[in-house]
Parts: sequence; structure tokens; C-alpha cells
Amino acid sequence: MRVKNLVLLVEDDASLRRSLEKFLNQAGYTFDSCSTATQALALARKVPPQVVILEYHLPDANGPSLIEKLMFIAPTAAIVLSEYDFQAIADDLDRVKIEMFLKKPFDIVDLEVALRSACAKVGSNSTQSECLPEVKLEGAPASNCLQGTLRNRSRL
Repeated sequence: MRVKNLVLLVEDDASLRRSLEKFLNQAGYTFDSCSTATQALALARKVPPQVVILEYHLPDANGPSLIEKLMFIAPTAAIVLSEYDFQAIADDLDRVKIEMFLKKPFDIVDLEVALRSACAKVGSNSTQSECLPEVKLEGAPASNCLQGTLRNRSRL
């Protein structure tokens, strides 16, 4: 059974994970969080996430391999976070479909834009209002993010 707004946060940096947990909680998302791919897979088997936010380089796996495994559990929109420049990891990310790439450090508004986009796509069988919590975006427009499938990366 899917829970509305379920986000799986996979970030090995404890302080960033706590900050993102606070953001997700305040924004009204239902979420699970962990620091490793192994923990993420265990959580996803219990309750498949609609959206996963994950660090590209985890202690026990990289982002694309985790995304591939999560897709066997349930269709999931992925938002990848990384300190690496997009071009440095583009070939590795090209083998999986991601919703958005955010280079660290990123603006929280960029993450909210990515989440709303991902949630709208996975919730396309229902209305957008059922998928998304009510949140007002404040701050600058999205600027530090790459959106869309990586097949069009030459335009990014």
C-alpha cells in the first residue's frame, strides 16, 4: 500500500540529513530517512516511496545502483544530490532516469521545486492536490538544479 507524499531520504551526512528531515516535516511530506543504500532498500520494501532524494555517493553504493534496485520494488522518481559537478557523473547517471540533479550546496527552494515536480509526475494517476502538501514557495527561483531526463543533457 502506498502512502501519499512518501519521500525516502538517503543522505550519509548526518547534519544535512537532519536539516532535510526538518524541511520535509515542515513542508508536510510523509518521509523515511536513512544513511545507507542497505537501509534504504529495507525501508522501501516495507513502504515503497513515491520519491527518493539520495546522495550520489553513499557508503555502500552509488546513487544509480540504488535507483535501479528501488525501481524493482516500485516506480520511484529520483532526485540526486551531489558535491560532484553534473558533467563528472553524467555518464553514470545516464543509465537511470532521474527527475532532477541538485549540486551541493543547493537552495532549499530548488529542492521544493524538484519535489513538487516529482510528486506531480508519480501522482499523474491522481490529482496533483492529492500528491502534494500545501506549501508556499518563498525565495529565489530555482537556479542550481538540472531537471528532466538525462537524454537531453546536451541542453543542460
